[in-house]
Amino acid sequence: MAILAALIFSWTSVFFTTAGQRLGVTTVNLLRLPGATLCLGSMHLFLYGSIWPESLAWQDQMWIGLSGVAGLAIGDSALFRAFTLVGPRRSMTMMALAPVYTTIIAWSVLGEHLNLWAITGIIVVIAGVMTATLGKDKGTGTFGDLPRKVLKTGLLLALVGSLGQGVGSVLAKMGMTGMSSGSAGVEPLGATLIRLTWATVFYWLTVVPRLDIRGTLDGLRDRRGVSSLIVAILMGPFISVWISLVAIKNTEAGIAQVLLGMVPIFVVVPAWLVYRDRPSPLSLFGIAIAVGGGALLFLR
Repeated sequence: MAILAALIFSWTSVFFTTAGQRLGVTTVNLLRLPGATLCLGSMHLFLYGSIWPESLAWQDQMWIGLSGVAGLAIGDSALFRAFTLVGPRRSMTMMALAPVYTTIIAWSVLGEHLNLWAITGIIVVIAGVMTATLGKDKGTGTFGDLPRKVLKTGLLLALVGSLGQGVGSVLAKMGMTGMSSGSAGVEPLGATLIRLTWATVFYWLTVVPRLDIRGTLDGLRDRRGVSSLIVAILMGPFISVWISLVAIKNTEAGIAQVLLGMVPIFVVVPAWLVYRDRPSPLSLFGIAIAVGGGALLFLR
């Protein structure tokens, strides 16, 4: 299930890239967040008999909600913009840094132990990402020979995306484990629903007042863009999240996270098939090194 979730999400990034190119990143986020919230709310109602997690302290809900703002509203907005600038392959390579941020922040905020394996994993991930992105890999196809300014901007946005995911992971853990007195926390599905709801409200309140509504509605006439977005929402925030939770439940969390973290490797194939964006051997080697460093972090 973990491998399947990673495979699905690698293709999801391609569909989000197409949707972002044709509809605009703002439109994609405006529809992605409430669409995913509706899907997960329906699943929560089906599995638990309620549309919202019950008996959750407001402090814990606040931490989980803020994790959604950091990871799903701010971080993913930056990531999706990076998709349209430098493509899903380079963007997802930068996302390999997310476990590094998670580990460092959890160490400083939650007091989690940072042993030699963790430090080694951090160094390996950084070395792998630098090898994959700072080498002479100019790419091919749609995202080949990009202007230096565009490449730097795209990689920086993907870096913001990985930081948002790292911060969001720590905040979500603080809420899920029950930081407030007497709280039992919440299961992953309920936490994901809370994260998406808070991210939706934050993004809509921030963006809609400054939005060109007529232009946005006109853009929705692009059937290919809308179709790509619908498929991406169903594949990513709904199906892949669901089966990743199944994986985490039925095997050791560390092993599941290692397999889920293989997206930067799996995305190479769809990026090449759809955009003809083929990595250089050195870049591919760097991606593998980065994923291996992530394995050290999760299996330490």
